[in-house]
Amino acid sequence: MKRLLLAIGISALLVACGDSEMVSKANGGDPQAQFDLALAYREGKDIQKDLQSSFRWLKEAAKGGHVEAQYELGKDYSVEAEGNRQTAKLGIGTAIKYFARDYGFAVHWFHEAAQKGHVGAQLELAKLFFAGWGIQQNDAEAKVWAEKAKANGNKDADKLLADIAAGKRPETGFGKVRGNPAGGTGSAGVGF
Repeated sequence: MKRLLLAIGISALLVACGDSEMVSKANGGDPQAQFDLALAYREGKDIQKDLQSSFRWLKEAAKGGHVEAQYELGKDYSVEAEGNRQTAKLGIGTAIKYFARDYGFAVHWFHEAAQKGHVGAQLELAKLFFAGWGIQQNDAEAKVWAEKAKANGNKDADKLLADIAAGKRPETGFGKVRGNPAGGTGSAGVGF
């Protein structure tokens, strides 16, 4: 019975999505297809907008090693329900349930992408090390990652390097919400 319901659900998704090849590849574990499907759900492109499904597919793509998915997932974990992110449109209760800010997980996913050379992730990881959100505060590590971001062309890295040199730590987290200095529930990124 479960297999029948799963087959019906997948068939309905194939029809609704209009791109059966992408859905088949995503279900088969293809990280690029999973990322594309996550974006389709997030943007409502050729499919009903569904941010919960988008988040689930984004996690699958990130686990599969998709660098941009890892960066986007880090951003999703580092921003609570705020006006300039899609999750805010779900309403506070739903957004917190599915997309609650957790800097520990943000550190993990930014670190994964940063190690692979993602310049945005390098800068965001530097910010988290500097602020001590999601990981032990470490100015030396923050400087290393900010310098990597600068070397890779990130124009915002100079400001962070100046803040590190001046010891000017942020008072709020991403999106101007108070940071969670102890790191959140995600232990995935702590301690590397």
